[in-house]
Amino acid sequence: MIILTAGCQVKTIKDKNKSVIICSNEVINDLVKNIGGDFVETNLAIKSGNDPHSYTATERDIIRITDSSLIIYNGGNLEGRLEWALGKIGNITPAISITKNIPEDKKIYSGNDFNPHIWHDAALWAEVATFISDNLVKMNEENSQVYFQHEEIVLYSLMKLHKYIQEQVALIPTERRILVTEHDAFAYFGRAYGFETLSIQGISTYAEVSSIDINNLADILIEKNVDTIFLEATVPDRNIRLLQATLKTKGHFVKIGGTLYADTLGYNNSYEQMMRHNIDTIVKALLKK
Repeated sequence: MIILTAGCQVKTIKDKNKSVIICSNEVINDLVKNIGGDFVETNLAIKSGNDPHSYTATERDIIRITDSSLIIYNGGNLEGRLEWALGKIGNITPAISITKNIPEDKKIYSGNDFNPHIWHDAALWAEVATFISDNLVKMNEENSQVYFQHEEIVLYSLMKLHKYIQEQVALIPTERRILVTEHDAFAYFGRAYGFETLSIQGISTYAEVSSIDINNLADILIEKNVDTIFLEATVPDRNIRLLQATLKTKGHFVKIGGTLYADTLGYNNSYEQMMRHNIDTIVKALLKK
């Protein structure tokens, strides 16, 4: 775990007890706001609804980061060139990476590449909540009691959400628990809730896709008799439509089960709402033949 040293000067706004925190994306931002409450002011590095894989820090972003108390980011190359930008900034602003502090035995790799989409496992996201709470306390010990109280509420909500997802998954016949999406964002979801996950692209939405990739995946879906595939909110639908068309030429018809939120909260107002939207969409689609 990264420890914020006492020598780091905390920059604050008018209220001396309120810290300015830059969160790389809206999923992290939701968690930090819930734990920090009125004692933090959060700002997003990546605009709501934007694909984090394509992020490049602007000059304005650099200014905002250097003028903040702390930046909390996912890491694992999720946020495009953010980590490169942080390397250029140096130690001007303390920065913590969530994924660097996930135990190695809980990480998922595709070959040698780490999959950074850890928040799709609500129980693992609860561990992140504790990590964030601990770091907020290190940054401002005067508010520790409030942070820990908020953490308890968040942990309760996340465990309740985790149980809800498990209950909804139990409605789906085991043989139909195959989740086909546009990129490999749901590996942690699959491991946590008992789905086989398949995707057109790899971990990044910038991974190249060839006609061979499409055909190979189509053959796998035919073999497994998959009849439902899903769109993703921040990814163009051309590849998933091509997969659907390719399957049709092979005499196998699949429906679009709906749109999932892989890398953003989308139109949902919170992490919990986003996760409920995803599982409700999946269950509704996979229960329909």
